[in-house]
Amino acid sequence: MTSPGPALAPVHISAFRPDERHRQVRVMRHDGVVIPEPCASQEQFEALVEQHRPGTDLSDPLQVYWEDQPGVWSGL
Repeated sequence: MTSPGPALAPVHISAFRPDERHRQVRVMRHDGVVIPEPCASQEQFEALVEQHRPGTDLSDPLQVYWEDQPGVWSGL
């Protein structure tokens, strides 16, 4: 399955930077409001998405766009 790109996916995760604790995550709620928030772990990311866009399939590239390195967090 091909990713639709950052403009169309309702969940967007910024590029991985090993020297930064957080990756910037943008979640577009079902009502169209965009929630930007930094996340430092997969657990924080999953909780953020579940809170603002419940029912999102995190493994579906049509719903979740990773700029690079899906599932990788710095762990700082």
